[in-house]
Amino acid sequence: MISFSQVSKRYGGKGGVLALDQVDLTVAEGEFVALLGPSGCGKSTLLNLVAGFEPLSSGQMLFDGHRVDRPGPERAVVFQEASLLPWLSVWDNVVFGPEVQGLASRDYHERATEILKLVGLDQFHHALPVQLSGGMRQRVGIARALVMQPKALLMDEPFGALDAQTRLSMQQLLLDVWQRLKVTVLFVTHDIDEAILLADRVCVMTARPGRITRDIPIALRRPRSIDDLTNADFMHFKAEIMADMRGAHAAH
Repeated sequence: MISFSQVSKRYGGKGGVLALDQVDLTVAEGEFVALLGPSGCGKSTLLNLVAGFEPLSSGQMLFDGHRVDRPGPERAVVFQEASLLPWLSVWDNVVFGPEVQGLASRDYHERATEILKLVGLDQFHHALPVQLSGGMRQRVGIARALVMQPKALLMDEPFGALDAQTRLSMQQLLLDVWQRLKVTVLFVTHDIDEAILLADRVCVMTARPGRITRDIPIALRRPRSIDDLTNADFMHFKAEIMADMRGAHAAH
């Protein structure tokens, strides 16, 4: 579904900052892939390229076999901040996308209702963002993305601004939502535990210029829960990835 071939991204023209260098990556339909690496390694840049927010400098990127040159509703983005419209209710924020597209209420009402129930906000239709906790606002952001029925969900450190307890609950929520919907997910994080818990594969990136040094299948049973954070198999993958990241840092 998502395919990168020898993708590079440079800012500032020749002699400028090389953010990504010769990246190869394929994400299959329904797969959950985590991009893991230090701050500034190009994880978010890679996500922005998939979203169509920025052009490539070189290489090729395809989505469903078509070259990406602009944003599209089949690729929904969830940012670190939910960026809700503060004057709109939870319901109106969630259905904002379909309404902007000019869809009739009958075409999205049932799905929006189902998605809000799935993320645990079915009792908060009329609440304003200011009345919600950080985790609840991020649930609205996820619901807003899912109501568009995207083929891929692009998530840029969506839980990075949350406290530890809320982050765990949101990770469990995402596991449950993904298990139900099986949408393709490309997930950016710098948290090793989060990457292992959520993903089918963890792609480890170097510091800038970003390259994918390891593509590690996470052979943990599904469905998963936050209880898996302490089991022996989880610790095995964590030790392996930590060693890879130390090695990449030393080489850089």
